[in-house]
Amino acid sequence: MSKFSINLPCKPYVRRFLELNYGSPVDFTKDKTLYIEFRNKLERNLKHNDVYYGKLKMCRYTSTVEIKITESDFYRYGWELSKTEMVNFNTVIESRVKIFMYIIVSTRLSFGKSLTDCVSYFQDKYGFPEEVWPKESIIKDCNRNLTVTKNDIVDNISSLIDKITIAKLSEKKTISHKCKKVYEATTI
Repeated sequence: MSKFSINLPCKPYVRRFLELNYGSPVDFTKDKTLYIEFRNKLERNLKHNDVYYGKLKMCRYTSTVEIKITESDFYRYGWELSKTEMVNFNTVIESRVKIFMYIIVSTRLSFGKSLTDCVSYFQDKYGFPEEVWPKESIIKDCNRNLTVTKNDIVDNISSLIDKITIAKLSEKKTISHKCKKVYEATTI
């Protein structure tokens, strides 16, 4: 089965996410949900004037990623994306990238780290350097959209440690089985 490709304008961090997850050129065929969504956006010959998204909206996409499609899909569905479909598909991928980022950053925030340190960790550990996704941009996005109660994860981990500690103390006969039950009922 021969492969064809389409170039998709996107933001640099969307390109980085796609290439990290699906290779270069991007191959969605293993992710059936995403591939079907992408394939359904394809068109054969764009003859209509897609004016909904003008040059202003498209100028945000400073990077381009190559996406593979099968020969069959090329002839059956098409080989072009309208501006509207480009923006819509970018929005889908952008939301995936941001959910990934929010999870990593919020986990570290819940351990009491500063937002700047959490963002730096995310950038270093997961391959989103400053030129791909600026730290200030991530911090602004987190301040707008991320709500984390810093003690949620710490409380859960602390509770788990308490359970393990009480079980070990009871096992070693440091506390009685009856005392263990009382502690479990009242504190854990």
